[in-house]
Amino acid sequence: VRNFAESLGMEVSKWGKTDILLQELVEDAHVRAAREVVEMAKEGREAGHELPLKEIYDTIVNLYNLQPTISMRSSNRVAMQQYSTPLPMAFVADMFIGAGNPGSIMEPTAGNGMLVFALDAGITHVNELDETRLSNLREQGYDKVTSQDATLPFEGTYDAVIMNPPFGNSAAKDYDGYSISGLDPQIALNALDSMGDNGRTAIIIGGNMEYAENGSIKGKKAFFSYLYDHYNVKGVIDMSGDLYQKQGTTYPTRMILIEGRRSEEERKQSTVYPPVQSKALPKVETFEQLFDAVNDLINSNEKTNGHTV
Repeated sequence: VRNFAESLGMEVSKWGKTDILLQELVEDAHVRAAREVVEMAKEGREAGHELPLKEIYDTIVNLYNLQPTISMRSSNRVAMQQYSTPLPMAFVADMFIGAGNPGSIMEPTAGNGMLVFALDAGITHVNELDETRLSNLREQGYDKVTSQDATLPFEGTYDAVIMNPPFGNSAAKDYDGYSISGLDPQIALNALDSMGDNGRTAIIIGGNMEYAENGSIKGKKAFFSYLYDHYNVKGVIDMSGDLYQKQGTTYPTRMILIEGRRSEEERKQSTVYPPVQSKALPKVETFEQLFDAVNDLINSNEKTNGHTV
């Protein structure tokens, strides 16, 4: 990457001082290239030559495999926990959001736009704190670009919300009787407040699901209990840390897919709990498995994979 940058006339430090900037430029270039793949597929569809969705996805996977590993970590990246979403993971999240035909979308922690590259920029509100990434976002044609604390309420209501919030510590807050701590759950719940009652949300957060000996949920129990009680959670997909390797980490993650908010009447009539371990969705180890898992949930007629009482 350094050699290529030098060949383009950039001043590059041989001691690594410009590596963080180079990584940001590489990531921004991959977002733009991935968006071009999607745009070309759209143009082909409009011309009567529609490519199968899986074929587009395979192209995105191949593009991701060409990406250099984003391994350098500045103090700013560490402080903001900046691990951008792998392109194939973003594509299937966008696939779920797009299946709802949204007229408006919001991404509260947008980075370089990796998570929303396959969605219509003209209807998407992106929010980001990092100045370098904000500059990149402003050049990508988004409907609205803001820079606010993602734990604070956003204005307006959106048909869809999509996010991969940074993880970190945050003191517990009360959410309708649930005591929920942690930066990523709190950012997620704040953004969910902006989703319309019939909207869709895709959330990527760190860690895999954890269970007690009796099979009930253990890790982040209050957060997931709140989600299942207040929203139609189609499913939670555990993802192997290997899928994140090119982004500079192998920490496992999970994808939460939501279709609509449970009404007050529904919540009075029944309570929905997260599924026990034996009913949970299987963990995905490859991008191939991830595509199939999300596609199955898109085509599922079940409102939730939770346990209704």
